[in-house]
Amino acid sequence: MRSFLVALTLSFLIAVTACSGGGSNATSGPTFYLDAINGNDSNTGSASAPWKTLGKISSSNLLPGTTIYLKRGDTWHDELDLPTSNLSVDAYGSGALPVIDGSITLDATSWISLGNNIYSQTVSLAAGEGLGNVSENGVLLNFVPWNSDYTTTLTTASDGSFSYAYPDTIYIKVATNPPGNQYRASKKQFGIYSENASNINISHVQIQRFSLNGIDLVNCHHCTVTSVIVTQGGGATIAAGPLYAGNGIECDNSCSNILIDNVNVSDIFDSGISPQTFASNQTASAITISNSSIDKAGFAGVEISVLSNSGTTGSSISDVSVDGLIITGSGTGWSGQRYGSEGQGIRVIADTGAGAMSGIQLQRDTISNSAGDGIRLGGDIGTVSINRTSVNANNIGINVADANATTLGLQLTSSLIYDNRSYGVSFNVPNSTGFDIFQNTFSDNTAINLAVFNQAGEAKIQNNIFYNSAAMTHLYIASPLTGGTVDNNCYNTSTGMIGYNTIAYDTLADFTAGTGFEVNGVDGTQVGLTSASTGVFTLLSGSQCRMLGAIGTGVTVDYAGHNFNSPPSMGAYEF
Repeated sequence: MRSFLVALTLSFLIAVTACSGGGSNATSGPTFYLDAINGNDSNTGSASAPWKTLGKISSSNLLPGTTIYLKRGDTWHDELDLPTSNLSVDAYGSGALPVIDGSITLDATSWISLGNNIYSQTVSLAAGEGLGNVSENGVLLNFVPWNSDYTTTLTTASDGSFSYAYPDTIYIKVATNPPGNQYRASKKQFGIYSENASNINISHVQIQRFSLNGIDLVNCHHCTVTSVIVTQGGGATIAAGPLYAGNGIECDNSCSNILIDNVNVSDIFDSGISPQTFASNQTASAITISNSSIDKAGFAGVEISVLSNSGTTGSSISDVSVDGLIITGSGTGWSGQRYGSEGQGIRVIADTGAGAMSGIQLQRDTISNSAGDGIRLGGDIGTVSINRTSVNANNIGINVADANATTLGLQLTSSLIYDNRSYGVSFNVPNSTGFDIFQNTFSDNTAINLAVFNQAGEAKIQNNIFYNSAAMTHLYIASPLTGGTVDNNCYNTSTGMIGYNTIAYDTLADFTAGTGFEVNGVDGTQVGLTSASTGVFTLLSGSQCRMLGAIGTGVTVDYAGHNFNSPPSMGAYEF
């Protein structure tokens, strides 16, 4: 999450990695090869006489268009600083991806026993280094935030836990004597970083065990990050408190034309991938995150944030597309559910007074098993479009909430919202621009399938399916809708299935008589989903929801990418 404070609070912060934009723009030029085992920095850097260290890259005067090749199967325990624009990083040879690993092996003889299975060790840190996670025999230990001392921090913690006292002392609580095991601690803050650069392209590399951000991109333009693995990172202290942070791939402040595609991010302290602003008057735009997987990020799988950072103002993020991501297990990794209530699949928030967003599109994403909400929206972020997305087994599926925002709105179309532990969708924005909720399938969300607590502006709920396998409220609207249309929806009949302005309705006929809504709605027991219990929501041939939807909503494509008929069926699938 908020690695924004790094730039202002850590004197040892160095720089950050270049961003990736919608395609490679670096010109062809010289090539240099690195071999971590047989290379030598006194060599020419050719394929037959490779360099050895990542530091050689940072200290060399590279020409625009240079490509840096890292040998597959090799590992570097260092950071890669890309010192200029128009550079590419790629792999050569055969075998596994080259690895940039920011961890060190801890000295087995330096552990000090403190009793109660607690041991300590002080680590030597150079400028620009900081502690992050700790592993025992390759398995990350559970993180416990530092309290006033090691006793109050770890005495009640389970075996297999760790903490550290800033800046350099590690404490572990383990069941066996440490010298009998191998312990490693992340120490290098970044895997790859660059600042104020353009046309940077990073491909085919694995980055792991960094203490802050795996790839950190600051004020970068027309850059790409493709086919990389980022794993087991973050956890560094960035402010007093202490405040910890660390993301997988981060794009900071005035980045533009960035492409992050086909990446695999897992086991990250805060957020898997995060475009964010944390200084005043920054402008980020044209960022695409696509075709990637994110698992077990402590704060959010994807975090898009305009951050106040103690008073910053005037910043914006626009035209961000999150397309084709699989996000699982947010808030369930080694760092747990960060800051108590997060662990969200996708989080899009502009802090009050910090700035605004526009043009945020989430499409073809699958978000499941988050400790927190599947999607969380807040602040003046414009109307967020969510299309052809599956949100299941989270806390609230989609949570749209802000007491002060005036530009926040929701467009939810052709999506599956099911089996979430609380509401399917909760909308609570008293000054909103409104919402359009068209062609979605809601099923068995534990509390209420769709709940509207406060709203202003347009409010349209049409062509949706509401299904339940046990008695539940499908639709709850706390007070009369402003600019409201509720029609052409298909309901599985249930006691108290609709609540509107303090009145509960058991049938659609009663709801229509009491409100004038759902003149063309359908209820009954023949919703006809193929197999709701296994998450298959196509329509059976006898479904009462087929081809009874309203024409003119503007939604033309169903969840599977097929065209809707005219009139369309209700729900996320045409059939």
